[in-house]
Amino acid sequence: MTINTNSGFRPDQENVAYIGAGVTLKGEISVPDLIVIDGTVEGDITARVVCVGQSGVVRGNISATEADISGWVTDHVEIKQHLIVRATGRVEGRVMYGEIELEKGAVVTGDLSATDDYRAVAKASSAKIAAPERSLEPPAPVARPSGSSIDRLNEAVRFAKGGSVKSAGLYLASDADGMKRGNSRSPLSGRKANA
Repeated sequence: MTINTNSGFRPDQENVAYIGAGVTLKGEISVPDLIVIDGTVEGDITARVVCVGQSGVVRGNISATEADISGWVTDHVEIKQHLIVRATGRVEGRVMYGEIELEKGAVVTGDLSATDDYRAVAKASSAKIAAPERSLEPPAPVARPSGSSIDRLNEAVRFAKGGSVKSAGLYLASDADGMKRGNSRSPLSGRKANA
């Protein structure tokens, strides 16, 4: 079988899976890092990050730390930290999440519930940090390691889509990027890159 080198997808990239448009996969999938779904998956998915593209369909349970949904997902969805449902996204069934972000036009139906575990951990970690004196100077940007999950996610999506981040019209900003520009965005907030 010949790999389509024009797509930019690298089969040697570790801990990442890509299900292309037109592909239907039936069964259970476990991915250590990232799975990008532009095709159809009929079965359960376990991964650290799940990205369902506009043409992506998942009929099964999803268990992940973070998820970015632009396609259609049914059954049970359990996201430990951050769930984003884009304007073209549709999630049906039982949804458990740490935090949820819905774009205008997103459809979420079923049983929604926030997990208390994530909120308790976030509250405990913020309580440990002493409140600094207020200053008129903006906070210094937070240094982020080059191998951060945002960088890996951007790279994986860029290669899976077959081009650069700018040509795909996709950019995922981290908190540090938002601080540099003087505005705050959540870690997986998507926005279109300037041409």
